[in-house]
Amino acid sequence: MKHTGMLFLSRHRPQAGRAKCGTFQVQLQVYDRLDKHQTETWCITWTGPAAHRFWQQHEHNLKPGAVLQVELEHARLHTIFSRPPQAIVHARVIQMEYVPRVQPATAQHQHSQHA
Repeated sequence: MKHTGMLFLSRHRPQAGRAKCGTFQVQLQVYDRLDKHQTETWCITWTGPAAHRFWQQHEHNLKPGAVLQVELEHARLHTIFSRPPQAIVHARVIQMEYVPRVQPATAQHQHSQHA
């Protein structure tokens, strides 16, 4: 099953490097905002040349709260035995895009053009 949508980067620093097979890999901890007071944690992994290009282009933008448009596959729920118990969804990235924040001046300019 594939999953698509927007996720938000958590406070954990993304991990990038080489996988055991030697291929570039980036791993991000993100969250899905289910409603105003509820989130779901995801750990997503992207491997290969496209992941490397994404990392080179957007590493400096990947700060807590950054918005990512993702397409994921092979989602699996893992429970961490802690108090209280926590569940984290692990998934593989098919594709991912960084969504830049709209600056107030830019948003105002775009609004005035459409009026």
